[in-house]
Amino acid sequence: MTAKKLKKFKDLLLEEKKKTLDELLSGNETYESLKEDSHGDMADMAFQAYEKQNLVNFSQKEKDKLEMLNNALKRIEDGTYGKCIDCKEEISEERLTAIPQTLRCVSCMAKYEDKKRREKM
Repeated sequence: MTAKKLKKFKDLLLEEKKKTLDELLSGNETYESLKEDSHGDMADMAFQAYEKQNLVNFSQKEKDKLEMLNNALKRIEDGTYGKCIDCKEEISEERLTAIPQTLRCVSCMAKYEDKKRREKM
């Protein structure tokens, strides 16, 4: 994947993370004041510390989504972003645009979900 595309997906992931945190924490006075005072690296560190502190208060679904977003950002840094964890093929750009934190291509995701459904029976 090109550097330009990686930047596009990193921006999508960061925007999704910001939106998720904004939805979860809107109305929280401490968060609102941190958000308003954000100026560079110190603000980033404060957000990260605040995020970690408050993850315990989120529902499991919310925790899972934030964890997936953070893991996708790490995959961008380590060069594995955009590759299916099962078949190792490139995930389509359309899928990554729709679900930037995805781990699997459409085909492998269908197989994975089918397997999970059968295990529940």
